[in-house]
Amino acid sequence: MYVYIHSETNEYGQWLYTVGFYSPDGKWNPESDHSEREEAAKRVNYLNGRNNETI
Repeated sequence: MYVYIHSETNEYGQWLYTVGFYSPDGKWNPESDHSEREEAAKRVNYLNGRNNETI
């Protein structure tokens, strides 16, 4: 299952949201980065096989 996390703050002081998944051993596997939380949520929704509705 894909999720997004607030991974860091970029050079402009804006939050960066990283989409990815945790493997069974607990390792984080990043898939993409987004500057907007809504965009990260849409990507997670798509990757998890759902439609493109906003969460």
